[in-house]
Amino acid sequence: MSIRTRRPAAPHVAGVALFALFVAACGSSTPPLTDPVAILQAGAASLGEMKTVHVRGVIEGEMSLDLGGVSGGAPLPLKGTTLDADVDVTSSALAVELMAPALFNLRVNLIVVDGSSYLRAPIITGDSWVRQPAEGGVGGDPGAALEGLAAFLARPELQPEKLPDVRCAGTDCYNVQFTVPAQELADALGSLGGSIPGLSGAVGDVTVTVGVRKDDLRLATLSLEIPAGGTMPLTISLELTKVNEPVTIDAPPADEVQDAPG
Repeated sequence: MSIRTRRPAAPHVAGVALFALFVAACGSSTPPLTDPVAILQAGAASLGEMKTVHVRGVIEGEMSLDLGGVSGGAPLPLKGTTLDADVDVTSSALAVELMAPALFNLRVNLIVVDGSSYLRAPIITGDSWVRQPAEGGVGGDPGAALEGLAAFLARPELQPEKLPDVRCAGTDCYNVQFTVPAQELADALGSLGGSIPGLSGAVGDVTVTVGVRKDDLRLATLSLEIPAGGTMPLTISLELTKVNEPVTIDAPPADEVQDAPG
């Protein structure tokens, strides 16, 4: 009785098989995009698919102090300012923390959930949260803000320029840039646009840079350079991660909440 054994494939046969798989994989890949309008519109379309997202932001530069509608005062330094936000589009919920060490270590927290907006800034409100209706309030409707931004970025008249590809959000990204009047961008973002530092009082066009992931054409980064009246432009750089991952946003404890005056 003889026992037959299977011999391992010859090295050259295994190499040919691996090469065939490699060629097949390359042949099925999506051709790279070269049209900046197509890149920008693909990134805009991806915003409509985001049900949840985490936004990490860094703010640098200066903005002019505006008191009682009178601008041109001493510039406010915003170097090192950061924000972290969780957004739940389905539930119209939002949780944001902003830290500004250059402004007396200012910390601001904002929660929008269940039709109410809760704001806490210890320098103003102490340890209490101030509640007001979310409609028309700070933060507004995050879903509407994303829709407004998507519609704005999809406009072909923006005439974006394709910049060299970059690494962003841990992967390879297309990089496009355009300029636009500040008020147009603020209008596109609705009530959220009014909350962006320096945007409503900008004294010129805003330079917008958008990073779009090359693997799934999802918008990954958004940067704004805003002439906000300081000695240097105000720059806001946002990174979008944890797309469509589970997120929980709760209202603050009831004993820490007070209604806004009036």
